[in-house]
Amino acid sequence: MEYMYAAYSVAWIVIFSYLVILGKRQSKLKKEIEFLKLHDK
Repeated sequence: MEYMYAAYSVAWIVIFSYLVILGKRQSKLKKEIEFLKLHDK
């Protein structure tokens, strides 16, 4: 039973980390798009 809790915890940590990484990428892309929009004129 202990292994199940450990695996469950690890899975949630991996999912949370992946979501944080995706959020950072999205933020970076959004800033780059805004930069390109401003300098396209």
